Amino acid sequence: MENNTLRVFKNKLQKIVKAKGIYLYTQNKKILDTTAGGTSYAVLGWENKIINQAINNQLKKFCHIDYKIWNDPNIDILSKKLLSKAEHKLDKVYYCGNSGAEANEAAMKLSFLTHQANGKTKKKHFIGRLQSYHGITTDALSIADRPNLNLFNVMYNKSRSLIPQHHYLKEKFKNETKIEYAKRSAGYLEKEILKIGPDNVSAFIGETIMGGLIGDVEPVGNYWSLIRKICDKYDVHLILDECYCGLGSSGKIYCCDYDKITPDFITVAKCLTAGYVPMSAVVTRSKFGKSIKSKFGQILHTSTNQGHSLGVAAALAVQNLIHDKKTLSNINSQGEFMRNVITSELQNHEFFYDVRGRGLRFSFEYNCKKMNEFGSRLSQIMLDKHNILISGKWHRICFTPAFIIKRKECEKVLDSFLKEFKLLSKKWK
Repeated sequence: MENNTLRVFKNKLQKIVKAKGIYLYTQNKKILDTTAGGTSYAVLGWENKIINQAINNQLKKFCHIDYKIWNDPNIDILSKKLLSKAEHKLDKVYYCGNSGAEANEAAMKLSFLTHQANGKTKKKHFIGRLQSYHGITTDALSIADRPNLNLFNVMYNKSRSLIPQHHYLKEKFKNETKIEYAKRSAGYLEKEILKIGPDNVSAFIGETIMGGLIGDVEPVGNYWSLIRKICDKYDVHLILDECYCGLGSSGKIYCCDYDKITPDFITVAKCLTAGYVPMSAVVTRSKFGKSIKSKFGQILHTSTNQGHSLGVAAALAVQNLIHDKKTLSNINSQGEFMRNVITSELQNHEFFYDVRGRGLRFSFEYNCKKMNEFGSRLSQIMLDKHNILISGKWHRICFTPAFIIKRKECEKVLDSFLKEFKLLSKKWK
């Protein structure tokens, strides 16, 4: 599962000399990037003066202090901001480290510690889903599905298991409605809990929308409400991984707010600091921390860069911009526009499968021979002929542009993309 986008392209990394807004600059090209920097997640673009100034101001004070000993006032301000537009009822932010993998492992450990503190000492099993990904660390991989990394399987904790992915178009039975499928899909979790034994299961973890592997698949029907009820029934925590789809990218600050549920943990990372400084966090319930501290005297989890002050300063500036109603409105407006245009233009094309996603996290899936090769070739054409970077790989084109993309830029991308898709598909037959 090589990331073709990062190769930019032809198996040779090109040198970037500058980046500004949603554009990358090589020595001889200005490239419109629809991937928001790929793994750099520059969701507010590069060289944002407000964010740069916040980082510079913090550098003049201190770059980092041990927040377990000292008080960085920005932490409380950031926590209030992260909870200010939440529609769920979580009330505590735990700053755990740098990456999404660290956030997911922290959520797993906090779940385990909470059960231990409450006398549920057998609860150590975690359940994930097929076609999911939660990060590269061992515990994060153990509740995910990355066949290209199966070499590490021998290192995984045995108290882990996976249930089927949630994907209506690929997993439904004939004539099964979305409501019927949601019930059956959620039922896999209950069956797994009963198989393992409710007294042994600590938490279920899932991406709110099936994200980076299968491509922006939203839940159907009342899937997450059913999952929430099952977790409540068996005292199993619900961890939602929103490292990819949270903090504005879906059009809401928290993607799960579309589904009107309150999980026990939400993990965030990529959009927290918009790529300016590595940082991740877990949004959770304050009562969990109180239980853990009451039993153990402290939260038995720590990492070197927890609550890194430079990251907190960057995150605060980033979140002030993302939480602005104009930013969220732009995310929803441009995402809806792009999905509607692609659907309208290609829904009758023989390669068309579907267009799906929320906000500016969406995918166009196609169906043809040698799909990964098709996506790679289309990406190369877009770069060579139009100076536009897209992410075409495996079975889909994934659109994750920066939140600041404008309508004229969306139109430019779509005009070139639709033209080249139609031309290439004719040759592909």
